[in-house]
Parts: sequence; structure tokens; C-alpha cells
Amino acid sequence: MLWGDDHQGFGEAPALPLIIAGVSPHVLPRLDHAALCNLLRRLPPDELDEALRVKLFRAASLPNLVLFVACGEVALLAAQRKGLPLAGYAEVADLLSAARAVHGAYLLQEATLGLARRLPGFSARRRMSLPQAFGFLLTAAGLAAAGFLMPPQSFITLLSAVSGVFFLAVVALRVLCLMPPVPRKRPAPPSLPDAALPAYSVLVPLFRETSVLHQLLNALSQLRYPAEKLDIKLILEEEDIAMQRALLGSRLDARFEVIIVPAGLPQTKPRALNYALKFCRGELVTIYDAEDIPEPDQLRRAAERFAASSPDLGCLQAQLTFYNPNENWLTRQFTAEYAALFGVLLPVLANHGLPLLLGGTSNHFRADVLRKVGGWDPFNVTEDADLGLRLARQGYETAVLGSLTYEEANTQPANWMRQRARWLKGFLITWLVHMRNPVRLLRDLGPAGFWAMQAMTIGIFISALLHPLCMALTLALYIMYPAVPDGAGLALIVLAGLNLFILFAGYGLAIVLTCRGLHRRGIFGWAGTLIAMPLYWLLISVAAWLAAWQFITAPVYWNKTQHGLSRFQHAVRRQTLRDTAREPRRSSRQS
Repeated sequence: MLWGDDHQGFGEAPALPLIIAGVSPHVLPRLDHAALCNLLRRLPPDELDEALRVKLFRAASLPNLVLFVACGEVALLAAQRKGLPLAGYAEVADLLSAARAVHGAYLLQEATLGLARRLPGFSARRRMSLPQAFGFLLTAAGLAAAGFLMPPQSFITLLSAVSGVFFLAVVALRVLCLMPPVPRKRPAPPSLPDAALPAYSVLVPLFRETSVLHQLLNALSQLRYPAEKLDIKLILEEEDIAMQRALLGSRLDARFEVIIVPAGLPQTKPRALNYALKFCRGELVTIYDAEDIPEPDQLRRAAERFAASSPDLGCLQAQLTFYNPNENWLTRQFTAEYAALFGVLLPVLANHGLPLLLGGTSNHFRADVLRKVGGWDPFNVTEDADLGLRLARQGYETAVLGSLTYEEANTQPANWMRQRARWLKGFLITWLVHMRNPVRLLRDLGPAGFWAMQAMTIGIFISALLHPLCMALTLALYIMYPAVPDGAGLALIVLAGLNLFILFAGYGLAIVLTCRGLHRRGIFGWAGTLIAMPLYWLLISVAAWLAAWQFITAPVYWNKTQHGLSRFQHAVRRQTLRDTAREPRRSSRQS
């Protein structure tokens, strides 16, 4: 540590430093941009990384004396607690500007290519390995030859049998959710006093989000966490001038920092998160999206849960839901889907020790673990799903936190379609990345984890892709063979019956799980929504075909989701904040 008691690496500090932290920053010499650039340029890499995080770094090393520079009120208080001698003071914004001017290229390169350099096997910079590409070409050629050479009935039988494997994997995952949970003893998280809470960094990537900026700042201001330990990063893209101007007109206190990510490709959310991670001082890190409204005590509960758990707990996923669930048919379907996913499926997977595909927001990490596993992959458009698997493969546990974050459910089909296509494209990319070495993947995750990973990635993608085709094929088989004909026709009828069973089993299990999830959210009486789920699944299938096309033509392109479209957003957001503030502690302890 730069401010360790023995000042290791800088010589022995005097018993009484000449310039003591504790005076007003107005008394200290103010360092301008040029001076900061000069100091940062001289720092070695390890000191630079720490200087960017804690905003407190070495200015000069004299015989028996090391002088420091503090940037911002938090760094000034840290210097005062340690009794460090200060040679100057600067504002955090000036430090960020100087770091970008001097080390911007290095920081951007690390954010973009750091994972690909350190853990190339986990990077999606290359979509497929050579064996995978050869395998796909061989499979495509084999299917084309089979379609040309085999009788139509036999070829249909083959396709149905192969597709049935993916549907069965997803059905089996739903069956697992109906099984009794594994009893686990876990110590109750202690109620930590403010002094015992760790510093917490909150990353908020923003791109063209002026419509929800006011409610975002309001929601972040409601977080009940000690102000001096809260480190909120508002992350902007260099080209997003509208957001920069909007924030210039906002009054931000010392908890907030504005990070501007230099222009570059790929321009994705994970690249922005990696860039901002270099500036995070928190022992814990979380991510919120622009439209998020987390429960005010979510950070404190996450910190308490980490404190009561072993170091192997690397991540906590809070539960996501929507503040406009009943706005239209699409929002009701979206709400039902999230209720089943975050209220039932993820807790069951966590209970069984299986890998979790994280949601894109409200995941809470130990900062050292996050850095150790490589951060986020800028070339993967579902960086959350990929990171969840990477954590599991490197031996870290992910659990579900019984705290809610309210989001805006998509109200417009086109906006929903772009978002869902990106998710499904990311599932395919994630599967390809982690299946480069199936034997190693099986060893890392174990048989159960390997199966769960297949079901949640390629199983969901292929099921969505082929769902309407299998429905049409099953119907066609019954039309073509209304009675039992010869042996080949009988095989097709049996296969059609199996497809029909899988279809109804999938629907039935999905309805049961969705009901359970909705009831846990306090939502009842959505029979029409449940009956209409097959239509929603057809929309997902359209998104899957769009995802397949974009995987070929634009694999790293980030389909931007537009927020702030709900006509109920302002009233519902205010009511949500009032309700969560009054929510009893008992219900918030569920996890």
C-alpha cells in the first residue's frame, strides 16, 4: 500500500512529517493539469494502478521523507487518518483528466484487450477456434448431404431427434426447479456498524440516457450507505456529448465521479466497465443500469452477506423486477419471465451450487476477485452471462441476494426485439467461448455444472431458434399421417408424439414456475398472461433468428436498448421508492 505505516519502498518517514494532512485543501498548494500529468508520468505501473483507485499517490521521495498528493475529499481524509505528509491537493476531476491525457492509451488498451492477453481462452475476441469452425462446417455439410440423400421422412426424423435434445435439456432445467431445495446451513449476516462497512464502488454505464438521468441520480442518492465509503462512477462515452452536458448541469456531491471513456472499438458496455474499474477504490463493486431503482439498503445487505461468507463467495446477484409490470401485454410477459428467472431459477441453481448466468445489473462482486478473473469481456455482448461462468470455472461461488432492483420493462416490440436479439447472440458467443475445450469445461464445472451451462446457453438459443419449426413439423406429421401407415410412417408418428409431449411438458413446467415466481412478487390472477406465453415464445424465436444473422454479420455490435419509454415511469418510480423505504427488514433478509 502506498500509505502503509512503514512507507515501504519510499524510505523511512519522519516521526513528525513536515506537512500534515488534516488542514483544509484550500491551504495546500493546488496542482494544475500539467503538474498532475508530470507526476502520473513518473509513477511505476503498480503505483499508478493504486493511485488511480485511491486518489492518493507519491509526489516526491526525499531523504527520510515521502510527500504525497491527495485528490478529493476522501483521499484527504485517508491521508489524515494515516498521518501522511502532503505536498499538494487536486480535485478528482483534474486527476481523471490528467490520467486520461497521460495514460489514456494504456488504460483503453487494458480495458479492451486485457482479458484477451491474460486469459485468451476466455476471450470472445475470436468468435470460434479452428476446431469449432471445422466442426460447424462438417456439421453443415453433413446435414446438406443427409437432406439430399436420405428419404424425407428419415431426414425429418433425424432433425427432430437432434432438436429434441436441446428442448429436453431446457425441460430438465425446469424440472430441477420443482425439486425440494438442498438444506444448507448459512450463518445469518451480522448487522455491521457504519465503521465496519467496506468501501463500495457503484459502476453506472450511461450512453444516451438523458431521459432517465434525473430519476437515476435520485435513486442513487437514496442508497443507505455511509457517504464517505460510497464511490459512484457515472461512466460516459467520449462521443456522448448530450450526456456530458446533462451531467454538467447536475449537482453531484463527493460520492460521484464522472468517468469519460475514450473513443474506440468495440464500443460496448463491458469495455466501459473495465475502463472505470481502474478508478474504483471499493473493496466491493456493483453495477447498475441507467433505469435501475435498487432497494435503498441493497449495498449494506450485500456487504453484510459478504462479511458472513467465505472468501470463495465472489458474487451476489440481486433479483430484478419491473416497476411497470401491468402497462401492456409485452410488459406483463416480460415481468412473468423475470419472475421465473430471478425468483425461482437462479435461486435453485445457486442452492445446488451450479453456475449462474448473471443479469446485466445488480451483481455485487469482491473487487479483488473481479480483477483476478479478468473483469468483463468487451467482445461479448452478454458479458454478464460470460462472467458468471468464468467465476464458476475459476472456483468462485455465486449466490442470490434477496434484494430487489426495479427496472423498466420494455413497452415497445422493436425495442424489446433488439434487446432480446443481443442477449441470445451473447448466449451463442458465450457457449462458443467456453466450449473451446469441452474436457476442461467438464473438469472445471463438473457434470451437473456442465449440463446446466449447456441448457442455459446453447439449449436456450437452439430451443428459441427451432421452436416454431418443431411446432410446425409436429402439426405437419399428424396431417401427413392421420392413421398408422408403414414402418417409416409409424416412426414419424412416434417422434411427433414425443415432440408433442416435450412441447406440452415445457409449457406446463414454464407455467408452474412462472406462477411460483409471480406469487413471490405478490402478483396473482395473471391467467391470460400465462395462457398467452406461447405467443411470447414465438417472439423470442424471431429474436433468435435475428441474433443468428447478427452473429454472422455484426458479432460485436451492441443493440442499444432505449429507456424512459414507459408512460407510468415517474409515478411508479416515486411510489416504488416510498414502498421500498417502508419495507420491513424481515422480508429483505430472504436470500
